[in-house]
Amino acid sequence: MSVLFLLLTYFISVNIEMHLLELNTVWISNNFVLTVFGGALASMLVVLVCEMQKYINAKTSTEEYIFYQALYLYHALFLMQQNICDYQGRPEACVPENLLEETTRMVQSELAALRSTDYAPLKRRNSLLEKHQDFCGKITENFQSVLSSDAAFKIAINKAKISFLQQGLSGRAVTSADEPLRTVLSIQFDRASNALGKVDEYLEGIDEYCNQRYDWREQRKQIHSSYISVFEAWDFEKEFSMET
Repeated sequence: MSVLFLLLTYFISVNIEMHLLELNTVWISNNFVLTVFGGALASMLVVLVCEMQKYINAKTSTEEYIFYQALYLYHALFLMQQNICDYQGRPEACVPENLLEETTRMVQSELAALRSTDYAPLKRRNSLLEKHQDFCGKITENFQSVLSSDAAFKIAINKAKISFLQQGLSGRAVTSADEPLRTVLSIQFDRASNALGKVDEYLEGIDEYCNQRYDWREQRKQIHSSYISVFEAWDFEKEFSMET
């Protein structure tokens, strides 16, 4: 429509200069027609510019949403991996039954958020769109084993407790050295590490498409460096010895 008004405005301007068609009557004139169509063209251009700006803002906002949901997913998987590693390194420590509960819920939440995000740029051949569709299309393949980690973990703890009861060790705590928990933790560590690699690759692709707007590599360093072991996060003896 804006192209049509542009052509009409141009034609009327040429007509005024060359007098191809005289419209100078009591009710209408070339100048009046030029004003009408020129105003319509200007209005259409304003609307077009506003819509383009809305599209650019919406596209940028969606890209930012996708990046940060993927970042939260990476963080959740990293916490899961490191929590497992902490207890593997302390085989004498009692492993809590809810060790993987929160991180599994976080992973599930972020995957659902990414899967439901509708990223629809005007250009169909868009590298970020392709990466997003490929990532979401392989969620079940790449993350189902991680999503089932909490259930597998709790089953392993219960099996260890049953084994203790059969041996007459009803009061014994379950540790990462006890089977089948030791095997389950080892497998889930590998699965979380593999999933981390997939998300890292996804985040690299997003940042590359956005011209390093988010500086993912630096943010990844911060996530890794800011982690505090579950055994160091809060220590009773250390906390209260400082007060005395």
